[in-house]
Parts: sequence; structure tokens; C-alpha cells
Amino acid sequence: MLYLNLISKKVKQDIKLKRIYAILKRFGYILIIITALFAIIILFAKIILQNTFNQVVEQTTLITKNNQSSNKQIKEINTRLDNIEKIQNDFIPWSFLLEDLSQDISSNINFFSIKIDKDKQQIDLKGVAVTRKGLLDFKKSIEESDKFSNIYFPINNLLKENNINFEITAKLVISNK
Repeated sequence: MLYLNLISKKVKQDIKLKRIYAILKRFGYILIIITALFAIIILFAKIILQNTFNQVVEQTTLITKNNQSSNKQIKEINTRLDNIEKIQNDFIPWSFLLEDLSQDISSNINFFSIKIDKDKQQIDLKGVAVTRKGLLDFKKSIEESDKFSNIYFPINNLLKENNINFEITAKLVISNK
């Protein structure tokens, strides 16, 4: 077979360039189509992610609002419990002290003032004793008690024999249990 080449070199080169341009043009179109497809896929992915993000934010907001209410209630309960614990720790069973005191008195002793100072841990007793012996018996019983210490018993309490106005001051031995 024999090939005849009747086309000039310039025309041959133009034909060759047209083929290259056509191939490049097709490649460009394919590249544009692929890029457009990727852009569409990325756009859909963005929309899906944005919707998911919005749902997560909405759920988180609801959970946070619910938790804020619960957290507030928990803080209130904890505050109340702390206050109750403080009250219980500061509680002193005065009734036991007064019961002990009442067991130590006879009918010869009448109080008109019992002052208990928790901060100083002190008790001041003022009253009237019918007899000096009754007052001395009362003094002896509170000295023997484990609830009182450093008992101050002025000598003025012993000057009269009957109907004695007395004052006694003592330190309290306080136990919270």
C-alpha cells in the first residue's frame, strides 16, 4: 500500500493542532463535569452536615435546659442538707443538762433565773434557797456532776441561814452527742 501525502506541512500541522485542541476540549469538558459532580456532592454533604449539626445543637440545648433545672434543684437540696448538717452539728441537748440540774435540786431550792451562754459555755443560776444546808447540798451535787466545772460559789451565798438569795456560775462541759 502506498500513501500519498498531498497536504502541505502547514495544513498537516493545523490538522494535528485541531486534533490536540479537540482532545483537550473533551478533557476540559470531562474535568468540568467531574468538578461539578464533586461540587454537588460536597454541597449535599454540607447540607446534611448542617442539618445534623442543627439537630445536635437543638438536642444539646434541650438537655442543657433540663440539666440546668435539675442542677438548680440539686444545689438547693445540697444547700438545705448543709444547713441541716450545721444545725445538727451545733445542736446541744440542753434538755439533758436541765434534767440533770432538776435531779440535783430539792424542794429547798427555787430558781428565778437560769442563764445558759453557749458561746462562753457557762451557766448562771440565781434563786432562793430555803436553808443553807439545802444550798450546800445543791452545791455539792453540781460539783459531783460531770456536766459542770469551775463552779463559782460566792461566799455571800453562805452569810444567811434561811431564805438565801444565791448566785452560782459554772462552766459547762458540753458534748454534742
